[in-house]
Amino acid sequence: MFPVFEQVAEMNRAYVANMLKSVDVAVDFSSKASAFGVKAANDFAAATAADMHALASVKAPQDLVPLRAKQLEEKAEWAAATSRTALDMVASAQTQAFAFAEQQAADAAKAFVTNLDKLAKAAPQTVPGADYAVSAMKAAVETSMAAFETVAKATKEGVEFSASQVKAAAKPATKRK
Repeated sequence: MFPVFEQVAEMNRAYVANMLKSVDVAVDFSSKASAFGVKAANDFAAATAADMHALASVKAPQDLVPLRAKQLEEKAEWAAATSRTALDMVASAQTQAFAFAEQQAADAAKAFVTNLDKLAKAAPQTVPGADYAVSAMKAAVETSMAAFETVAKATKEGVEFSASQVKAAAKPATKRK
């Protein structure tokens, strides 16, 4: 087999392995999100049933208003807590996705530069300017990786800022007296 074909086959194997890893991560998140959704729905249904039983047991009309106020406050606290949990799950998934993407991009750039070196060594030395072309391609890859890292860092900071803003907004409000 020719070395170029072996290199292409190795790159394909690495690509398939990375795709399988990303599918595993997606399935894991999907399972967690589904379990969270089912639990949240069950909790909401149980709380609603308890609220209905409490409403049915009210004897005097004047007891209805404080009971409903208490129930609505409990529902609001439940909604805020559930939202925070969901936000934490999504933020965790985003962090994992960014880390995975950054690692894949770095690995791809390293593999590309390594393969360029191998091709440059295997290329016929009689081709004028081949060294300069390989050097230019390496420089382009390094420049694009630096740009990718800058954009990834800015995106990550933006996501962290928005998550902190949403968390601050989701904090429970002070109770009225």
